[in-house]
Amino acid sequence: MPGAWLLNSQEGNFTLPSHCSPDVSVPINLLEAYGVYSRTVDPATLHERHPSDDEGRTRAQRLAWNLGYQGQEEVTLTADSQEELREHLNLDEQMRIVESGVLYIDFRDAEERWIRVEAKSGDLVVLPRGLYHRLVPAADSSPVKLLRLFRKSAVFQPIPRNGELSVEAAAEARAAHEDHKFYVSHPPTETILGPANTEDNVLVKSPRDFDATLDKVRAQLTPGDILVLLFKGASDRRTHQSWCPPCATAEPIVRRAVEAAKQKRRVVYVQCNVERSVYLGNPDYAYRKHPLLNIASIPFFLVLEQREKEVFELCRESDPGEGYNSWVEKI
Repeated sequence: MPGAWLLNSQEGNFTLPSHCSPDVSVPINLLEAYGVYSRTVDPATLHERHPSDDEGRTRAQRLAWNLGYQGQEEVTLTADSQEELREHLNLDEQMRIVESGVLYIDFRDAEERWIRVEAKSGDLVVLPRGLYHRLVPAADSSPVKLLRLFRKSAVFQPIPRNGELSVEAAAEARAAHEDHKFYVSHPPTETILGPANTEDNVLVKSPRDFDATLDKVRAQLTPGDILVLLFKGASDRRTHQSWCPPCATAEPIVRRAVEAAKQKRRVVYVQCNVERSVYLGNPDYAYRKHPLLNIASIPFFLVLEQREKEVFELCRESDPGEGYNSWVEKI
């Protein structure tokens, strides 16, 4: 997992690590608040044929296909790679996979301070639409071999922050940057039931928070209480629509079932949001390997009943359907 820190902007040579003194590390949840997500892949097998792909795609091509990405290209970055070294934004979500070397990914926070992400071989980093950033090969590992993936573009078309732009390009850049600022300033605070709280309508934004949140929720349960968990694709922060169509189908079904169950018992609802860019095509995604869950797909719906000495499973469903409602009759 990439490390991150505040960049010492007084350092003249940005191909060096450029830590502040004292060092100021940046936690992963802050990176994700800016839409910068990461995961790891095996760089040695990226260009090998995927064993379960009937179309003969490589692992890299299969990853792009799973994510719905339109283009990819393999590049080598050096200290002379000005198109990535200059601060710029992209008009679509993109990914960078480091195949060899060490790459610094710098972007500005809300206070215009530079945050530096250090990506090493096997690190995959998601760069959201509209985020101004730059890519700097580390001094002791240049050149850096890199795979660029584009969600909507066929080729790499950066828009520099400072430079002469056409009227159309300037307008596109402003719109993309405004979209990103909206994303940062509107973090998720609601579930499908309304404003989240810590008692009976709980929102889990990241798998990292799941176990601790579940422990707190379970500690408050008494015999007869019902615990409802829904794992769903995160919603767009403007439209409030999930990126996952089956999840959107499941939402009103779950909402009605929970409301009906509340007429009978105390119900605690826990919603776990799943980010598209780090879930799709990722067999190591945390919820897939969690011993309680072993999720194969989303939406994933789990209903538990707290009894005197144990927790009893009432429902475990993936595809939205009758099972999302039938558990209510059992309580």
